[in-house]
Amino acid sequence: MLSSAIWLAGLALEGALIVRAMQGRFLGRYPFFYSYLASVLFRSAALVPIYRWWPQAYRSAYWYSQFLVLVLGCGVVWEIYRTALSRYPGAARMAQNVLPFFFVLSFSRMFVKAWNSHKWLPGATSLETERDLRIVQAVLLASLITLLAYYAVPMGRNLKGMILGYGFFLGTSVIHLTVRDYLGVTFQHAWAYIQPIAYLVVLAIWLVALWFYAPAPELEAESRLEANYQALLAGTRRQLSAARTSLARTMRP
Repeated sequence: MLSSAIWLAGLALEGALIVRAMQGRFLGRYPFFYSYLASVLFRSAALVPIYRWWPQAYRSAYWYSQFLVLVLGCGVVWEIYRTALSRYPGAARMAQNVLPFFFVLSFSRMFVKAWNSHKWLPGATSLETERDLRIVQAVLLASLITLLAYYAVPMGRNLKGMILGYGFFLGTSVIHLTVRDYLGVTFQHAWAYIQPIAYLVVLAIWLVALWFYAPAPELEAESRLEANYQALLAGTRRQLSAARTSLARTMRP
């Protein structure tokens, strides 16, 4: 009864978030975020009949659909970066180059591990892969938070809610996956209730923060973040130019 009530509450909150964004006409403002929510909603609803009528297929369906959710979770981190740095084109371009590198590196490691292991199956090894990818996402999100705090970058209510909610979700997920790997199945019974309740907290945070479209306030002056990035870029170009000149002189007969 309790698990069913938690599951239904989660579906209701996810649906309310998507419907509210459609009513407020800001669904397209955060496409990756709402795609992630829609995928989790659809996955939760689809797994129930599989569990009831095809229990032998549930394990594979769960872990393969979990992989899709992980990919879309990377999109949420990308969305947060894109929104936070939208007014800083230099820093945004750097983030667009750096983030895909980390995500591709993480997924490449997973595929190489699966290819080289004859015992790789959805389950235990997927749990380790999910933990590693969640850690990468958490580190990237923490780095952005540090950057925004250091440069006092103004954030709107929507962005704050996405960061707080997804940060809390990543933190609890990493703890769960780490403890689950250490204690084994015995911890899974307790976490079957703890994790859904923690996710309800995340959904409640998002519901409050994203009930209305609230972008970041306008900048009154050029941010130190963009100024420092341009200074770093100019310095790097000077060093590269000097290195090319020195190399040309060395190679000249």
